[in-house]
Amino acid sequence: MKQVLRLMTLAILVSLQSCDNNEIDKNTAKDPNSPEIGLLPSHLNNAGTAHDCATVSQFGPNSYWSNTIVNSTETNFLKQQNNSASSLFGLNNVPLYFAAGSGTFNALSYGPPANYIIWGEEMLSGALNYGRIAVGYIAAHEVAHQVQFRQGYPSVTGASNTELEADGFAGYYLRKRYTTNWTEVDPAYRFAQSIAGASGSSHGSAPQRRSALRLGWLLGQYNLSNSNLDYYFFYYYNSYVLPGNGKSTNMVKPKDIDSNVHKYMLSKMDELKDINSGKISEDEFANLSNN
Repeated sequence: MKQVLRLMTLAILVSLQSCDNNEIDKNTAKDPNSPEIGLLPSHLNNAGTAHDCATVSQFGPNSYWSNTIVNSTETNFLKQQNNSASSLFGLNNVPLYFAAGSGTFNALSYGPPANYIIWGEEMLSGALNYGRIAVGYIAAHEVAHQVQFRQGYPSVTGASNTELEADGFAGYYLRKRYTTNWTEVDPAYRFAQSIAGASGSSHGSAPQRRSALRLGWLLGQYNLSNSNLDYYFFYYYNSYVLPGNGKSTNMVKPKDIDSNVHKYMLSKMDELKDINSGKISEDEFANLSNN
């Protein structure tokens, strides 16, 4: 879930530990998007050296590159969710790599110049404990960071805005591509919040994350471009949901927001403010209406 800062991406390496250089074909084609000195994880695996010679940067010292995590069925499902989210947000399939072994309870989205995502095996296993929808949610959240990296979002600066917008994009994705039944979404949120903890840290507080996810879900009824999704999200979230003030009837519609969307959001603003304030509990949140 943690987003890695752009500057850190310039230093992403894999530490090679007492490898025999003869084990890796020097003529292996290099991939400029690869997170480990140009060699694909599959090349290391084929050479039989992944576990002994490559530790995945930003993961534990016993991590190693793998083509499969948990099992092939769940790995393929994760790939499908990554590709589906990439397609929805207008990106070419975002390169996806896997870290197996211990110390892999994380999923990281890396920015320029490579722009790729790494999922840890322990993260995938943990998400599956809450159901496959949790995998879809985290996959969309990480792809949302790729949208931010590549297209210059979020448009509004703030301590938690990057992560909260990714939650909103993930909610939008779940509505568009995964389910139209809101009660199925709650396990995904509960897994995400179990990672961030009660305080939420840079990801925002628990009520903030719930309201961001719900706002993205509600906007998922409409077909929005990435720029409109970013703009609509922050117009309603930062202007009305977070402050918790202002009557819905007094909300002025900006000229560049669709009239139907604005009318609908007026009808949901009190609900969103009650989610953010904690007036709507986690249990009540799980049983909100689909629309």
